[in-house]
Formats: sequence, structure tokens, C-alpha cells
Amino acid sequence: MDIFKKVTEGAKTIGESAKTIGKKSSDLVESTKLKFEISKLEKEAENNIAALGNLVFLQFKGEEGHGEEIERLLKSTKSLEEEIAELEEQVAKLNPKPPVCPKCQTELPLAAKYCWNCGFELAQQNPS
Repeated sequence: MDIFKKVTEGAKTIGESAKTIGKKSSDLVESTKLKFEISKLEKEAENNIAALGNLVFLQFKGEEGHGEEIERLLKSTKSLEEEIAELEEQVAKLNPKPPVCPKCQTELPLAAKYCWNCGFELAQQNPS
């Protein structure tokens, strides 16, 4: 009977590990998609800024009638920056940064309670 209990416990552990791996790979895929979307939005913002520079230069040279297009590009670029910031927040939630020891600045595992480098107790810093 004892062997069946061990096998059952082992199967549960394997099942839990598989779920964890599945969740992590799902988060990785989602994070990659978000980063790709951020890249596209950043390129669009760069294009807007280049167009703005060109229109401002044309105005400087004396051409008129670019005010509405400049205003549209300014609003569009601001909106893109807000979208990028929101997507970056989502990426940060999917990929939390590991804690850093406040005493020695060593990067630690997410579940760390003590710094492996200097022994500083992190339990009060990172309640788990």
C-alpha cells in the first residue's frame, strides 16, 4: 500500500509541475505577443515624429496649412505612447522582476526569504 501512496504523490507532483510549466510557457507566449505589439506601436510613433519634424520644417520655410496635420500627429503620437505604456505594464505583470537584496544589491529568486550572498532576511520585505 505504501508504494501506491508514493506513486500517487509522485503523480500529483508531476501534474503540478506540468501545470506550472504550461502557465509559464503561456505567459512567455503572451509576453512575446505584447512585446511585438509594443515594437509595432513604437515604429508608428517614430514615423509620426519624423513626419512632424518634416511638417514643422516646412512651416519654418514658410509653407502654410500644416497646422491641422501637425495637431493630428501630435495627438496620435501621445495616444501611441499611452498604449505602449499600458502594454509595458502588462508585460511587467507577466514577467515580474526578481527581488534585489536591499543590503548588497544581489538579484535573488522570486521566493527568496534570505539573501544568499549576505544573509539579509527578506521575509519582512517580501511577504509570501
